[in-house]
Amino acid sequence: MSTLAHRLEDIPGIASVTVDLDEEGGGINIRLEPGADEIVVMERLRTVLIAYGVRSSKPETVNEAFPEPSTSPLGVQVRITPLERGARVEVEGRSVRSFRVVAASPGAIAQGVADAWCRVVGKIPVEIVRVSIGDEGELTVAATDGETETIGKASIGDGWESALALAVGRAIGLVPTGPMAG
Repeated sequence: MSTLAHRLEDIPGIASVTVDLDEEGGGINIRLEPGADEIVVMERLRTVLIAYGVRSSKPETVNEAFPEPSTSPLGVQVRITPLERGARVEVEGRSVRSFRVVAASPGAIAQGVADAWCRVVGKIPVEIVRVSIGDEGELTVAATDGETETIGKASIGDGWESALALAVGRAIGLVPTGPMAG
């Protein structure tokens, strides 16, 4: 096991760590102990990753993480694939791709998009607390970091997948709330 893996396992709240930075699709997989304070653990994890040069000391914005022109106005590609009893949610950036298999409910799908997106850009995950549709066809997603609630909205006129991606991106603070398709 690498020195980095040992340092990560020493963080209170982490049950186990697997580090594979050499293989494509590899990465750092962490399993938390039951009841661990995820935000505290993630902050300590980030500090160790910065010390090892695996992470920057300043979190990247979407524009910094994806400086090349993207075919997506979001800076990432978001795909939602229905499954027999749920959905596969995938978020793909320039060099990182993350997916989740979630229940077939709007809240679970929005949470899956948020979790995968946060992983792709190295942001501490947030909790999706509400997903709703207004009478005018506006999808609203509310997210919280435990202290502050933020809202993201998008029109379902361009399709559900696009609206959900845009609303979640806005709610988690990774997409500006100004005018954008959707």
